[in-house]
Amino acid sequence: MAAEVLIYLAVLIGLTVLYVVVTIGLTWGLSRRITSQSNDSPTVTVLIAAHNESRNIVTCLDALKKQTYVRDLIQVIVIDERSTDGTGDIAGRIVDDLNAWEVIRVEHASLQCPKKNALKVGMARATGSIILTTDADCIPSPDWISSTVSVFGRGTGLVAGPAPLVDSGGKLARLLIFQSLLVDALTAGSIGIGFPLSCSGRNLAFRREAYEEAGGYDAIGHIVGGDDVLLMRRIHRYGWRIAYNHDPASTVPSRAHRDRQWSRQIRYQSKARHYGASVLSVAIPIYILHVLLLVSPLLAWLTHQTIPILWSAL
Repeated sequence: MAAEVLIYLAVLIGLTVLYVVVTIGLTWGLSRRITSQSNDSPTVTVLIAAHNESRNIVTCLDALKKQTYVRDLIQVIVIDERSTDGTGDIAGRIVDDLNAWEVIRVEHASLQCPKKNALKVGMARATGSIILTTDADCIPSPDWISSTVSVFGRGTGLVAGPAPLVDSGGKLARLLIFQSLLVDALTAGSIGIGFPLSCSGRNLAFRREAYEEAGGYDAIGHIVGGDDVLLMRRIHRYGWRIAYNHDPASTVPSRAHRDRQWSRQIRYQSKARHYGASVLSVAIPIYILHVLLLVSPLLAWLTHQTIPILWSAL
């Protein structure tokens, strides 16, 4: 019995040390700031994949109208992913009077993941050298494009930015907000140490050149989810630098939605096994540590109380 306890404690201590090392590394990464920036003004394309977003699309497009970046250098493409609530019609009425703004309607999916398929369709029409993606329920800050573009220094292939959730009421919404803050911290910290682990498609930008070199959405189209993280990791694998934009002006907030959370979380987590051995070798031990800490009280009770009783009964 004593040997089993020692083994358990050794495993727990080892995992705790790993956890502390990772935490220190991510904290150090959070403190790092961008050293390579650009003063160029490239053409940009904003892609918005929308499915049944009639309640949100107007607010999103109005926010994009207020961007401080040079208007003639901005192309906005709304990809209506088989909406049944008139999202495409609403967006169409808004973009009709705007040059280089358009709505594309997707009728058939060539990729397993509908969102990746929509973004792939949008990329086929995109003309910008820098591509930005956001969601239809997001409200980009006025300086979002200007701030994001300035981070594309030499060799930078992708830029992630803060994408916080705002309170929409209820305990679940507050839990989702807390989760989004953790993800943003993980994103900034891991990118800061040169080992990007996460990002959000609500606030993402990449060079067209890097996208094409990495194989685009076709290379990850067979995986449900991961239009953001998996693309980022492929671009990084091809030698491009990944950067995080700490500028508050680049924030892209959206409301915390309580509907369809189980399906969303399943979709988010289903892509984890595609992150690669280097990521999983760190993530899995940390996950095991959390589980062990959670069940430690139960294990202690079983060890000192129940097991001797069960043994004597035998």
